[in-house]
Amino acid sequence: MSQGHAISVLARAYHRSGRRVYLEAARRALRLLDVASHAGGVRALCLDRFIWYEEYPTTPPLFVLNGFIYTLLGLYDLHVIEGENSISTAKKMFDSGMISLKTLLPLFDTGSGSFYDLRHFTLGVSPNIARWDYHATHVNQLYLLAGLDDDPVFLNTAKRWEGYMQGKRAAHN
Repeated sequence: MSQGHAISVLARAYHRSGRRVYLEAARRALRLLDVASHAGGVRALCLDRFIWYEEYPTTPPLFVLNGFIYTLLGLYDLHVIEGENSISTAKKMFDSGMISLKTLLPLFDTGSGSFYDLRHFTLGVSPNIARWDYHATHVNQLYLLAGLDDDPVFLNTAKRWEGYMQGKRAAHN
């Protein structure tokens, strides 16, 4: 999460000031996203296939949802600042992360809220259900992503999760 925020701030500082030192710092910050969490970075793999940028790099990974999305937003900001048509490292990382999120997002749905992370899956412990303020953050992040990517998974999930905030629940048998 902090990496995503830093990348976003540095990209925006470059955009406002034109000082390349900010752009170069944002690009250097990408390096940590490409180092596995067990090796001191923040990149993890879910199901040995899907790239995830960890908010809290742990072994095994926790796969924190809001922190991952904040990192994606930082990557998006840097890519846009670099030029929408560029094929940059930030763009490649963003695209890889979006594939992961689109695939794994259903795992965060409790049927009445959202999971903060996937520790119940990776550690085999009790689930870490998101407090309502984190759940609201998830909803807002998904609405934001729905404006960046037209895949219906973001808008549909945001609407369903917003419904959970109004007392709606998933069907049960």
